[in-house]
Amino acid sequence: MNRSKRVASGLMVALGIAVATQLWAYPEVARQTRAACATCHVNAAGGVDLSDAGKAFKADGKAPAAGAAKAAEYVGANKCRMCHIKQHKAWLGTPHAKAWAGLAKGDSTKSAEIAAALKVEIKGSPAGTDECVRCHVTGFQLASGYPQADSTKAANLANVTCEACHGPGSLHVSAPMAEKKKFTYKATANMCTQCHTPAMSPKFDFEVAKKGVHAVAAAAK
Repeated sequence: MNRSKRVASGLMVALGIAVATQLWAYPEVARQTRAACATCHVNAAGGVDLSDAGKAFKADGKAPAAGAAKAAEYVGANKCRMCHIKQHKAWLGTPHAKAWAGLAKGDSTKSAEIAAALKVEIKGSPAGTDECVRCHVTGFQLASGYPQADSTKAANLANVTCEACHGPGSLHVSAPMAEKKKFTYKATANMCTQCHTPAMSPKFDFEVAKKGVHAVAAAAK
């Protein structure tokens, strides 16, 4: 492995290892409460706008009971590709599309150095360590997210895919054309910096980074 590949692999592993527990907000809350996005968010796929139940939870920390709203589920990048072909093709050329490979095949020496610096214990390998995996897959430990018993579904949720930034897409997929935008959202700086922490991405600029995620404007649908 040449130096440039080692550096790239090390950086990708670093992003996964970097997530200290105290830095996590959403989706850590969803993992802890096992509540669907629709429980606390106006948009059933998640996003920044909270429902009254979500605002109450933010204020008092008491997880609300599941409401009647239908929960959105992860469908995988291949499903997104069916309508968003240009965006998917552009995304394939980004580090996000290679996040899992970077973790699974990352340089072991570099991984160990990063783990030691961040006081993270590598359990066998970075790919077997939750603190690393959560930043290299989609919907980690969330309902319908990664991992899945079905290997095909699991592979479709490996990497930082469309739904990692835009929320689980089942309701978006099934909605009438005029309502599709109600069931997806744009990524925020807060979401990105859960993995791109100051320690691991000191020069991270959300406004610059979002232009390179798939470098193609979002489709109307």
